Amino acid sequence: MNLRAGEESSGETYSHPIIWHEWGPYPFELARERNQPVILWIGAVWCYWCSVMDETTFQDADVIDFVNSNFICIRVDNDHRPDINSRYNVGGWPTTAFLTGHGGILAGATYLPPDQFIAMLMEVQRAYQEQKPHLYEQANNLFRQRQDQVNKIKSSADLDPIEVQRIARKSAGIYDPLNGGFGEEPKFPSCSVLRLVLDLYRVTKEEFYRIIIEKTLRGMCEGELWDSIDGGFFRFCNLSNWTDAQHEKMLEDNIGLAAIYLDASVLLDNDNYRRIANQTLDYITANLFDRNALGFRGSQGAHSDYFSLSKTDRIGLPIPEIDDWCYVNLSAQTISVLFRACWMLERPDLLEIGRAVLDRLIAKLRDNDLYHIFKSEFNASDQTMLLCDWASFLNVLMDSHNWDSSNRNSLAVAIEVAETLISVFYDKENGGFFDTALDEQAVGYLKLREKPLPDNLLAIEGMLKLYNATLDNAYHHIVDDSLRAYANTYGDYGEYAASYGLLQEQFLNPQVEITVEGNPLDKSTSELLKAAGRTNARQLLIKPLLDSNYVGQAQAFVCYASTCMPPVQDPVSIQEQISSLLSVSHSDQNDIFERFSI
Repeated sequence: MNLRAGEESSGETYSHPIIWHEWGPYPFELARERNQPVILWIGAVWCYWCSVMDETTFQDADVIDFVNSNFICIRVDNDHRPDINSRYNVGGWPTTAFLTGHGGILAGATYLPPDQFIAMLMEVQRAYQEQKPHLYEQANNLFRQRQDQVNKIKSSADLDPIEVQRIARKSAGIYDPLNGGFGEEPKFPSCSVLRLVLDLYRVTKEEFYRIIIEKTLRGMCEGELWDSIDGGFFRFCNLSNWTDAQHEKMLEDNIGLAAIYLDASVLLDNDNYRRIANQTLDYITANLFDRNALGFRGSQGAHSDYFSLSKTDRIGLPIPEIDDWCYVNLSAQTISVLFRACWMLERPDLLEIGRAVLDRLIAKLRDNDLYHIFKSEFNASDQTMLLCDWASFLNVLMDSHNWDSSNRNSLAVAIEVAETLISVFYDKENGGFFDTALDEQAVGYLKLREKPLPDNLLAIEGMLKLYNATLDNAYHHIVDDSLRAYANTYGDYGEYAASYGLLQEQFLNPQVEITVEGNPLDKSTSELLKAAGRTNARQLLIKPLLDSNYVGQAQAFVCYASTCMPPVQDPVSIQEQISSLLSVSHSDQNDIFERFSI
């Protein structure tokens, strides 16, 4: 079938689909052999417009004919291959990228209905036939520009102790004083910024930070971002007043917000925040926990109008689709939140789930099967090693070491994992961590090993925890070099700049360690734990040593640098001991935030 530009597709469907290939050398070899461009389509199970494009555009008879005759097609799941998505996403999901036979980018779009898709197909095909050398040169230039961006990430600039203040000022500039939150429409939770503001409030007790926290957290849980019926948070809201929610639920967002509401409940002594954290964790464990695979699934999709219905109208209806796959990085990050919530919410059930999933991840390590995706009947041995998985795994092992007194082997496993992180991902010459392992068979942009800041922050945080536990200067050097590698570029990463500033602040200040020993069911224990969470140490580690057989009043031990204070039983005494150890200074940013005190 030969379609003319602008001619509408018939809308008929075929019984045979588009011929899709998995990412790898073969489809690119085929494209070069046939002298055809490549279509790379990146979708996600939670993405509404991905499903629409699947059910309409890719079922259209004219689309199928034209694509199968003139293109080589590759289909990638965003959550399965974040390394491909980070390099080829052209502005959202779905991504439809047109590539050369060597993996260079020619053009791209997001969702396209059948008629628009065919028009673009015809234009790309025509240009590929008539201007191939020019297109290849453009693609090569884009690749070189991306290479230049990676080369900028090198350990050179010194760390500035007041960097976190600059980042706080930038956060103030995008704060929405009317509705809470940060930025304009669409309104995302911005967990990284909230984490920074929470920590700054804990350290400084400045009123403007409290206002930002309360207005934002209240706006999210009282608006439509929060599912008050089934629990859990949606991905974002289209309107700035936290209404018109986009109804997919992402595990990453929900564990981040559960931790934020949990910390805020302690800092602000707010039972409602505690309730929201509890219900969010209930949603995660009830809907996203795979008890057979012993891992956590990544999302619940927005492929129906279910979430717009009332509680009564939802009864008897099937819930929207939940991702079939579990993810190493997200499973590890969820365990960390469960471990914290166990003693903050007095829920031993969460500890048991966390332990079971951690045992599963350690078993995968022992089987040389620690790859990104898994489920009970799937062997992932042919996957690419990803930094996000190993960095998240290191963090949860250190959290287990610090927070679960029954697990005596976590530190040894963490050291083992750190060795792999360093040998496989660490850039010893320039600092920072590559997001993928070296692959001699890599194609296209995957030949370019990149250093995304979010994944690097996970790795740096894990290394900092390991340094604090071992005092091994090799880990300290890696943290220092890696933070300095981003000193001039962190501002390019949006809200993740907040996480960078917070991590740098922690690194530049010695850790205060507060160990609380007591019976988890005793009120004196919970009061000491809450008091510890409200202290003003810039780098704070709370270690619960909880034993149901413990007899007597709970006690806390405060250590700073090489100095440890005598045990105390009075919650007020914890801060008094810290104040005697630290030189307390007040923030100089008060004037910056006063205008938001409405």
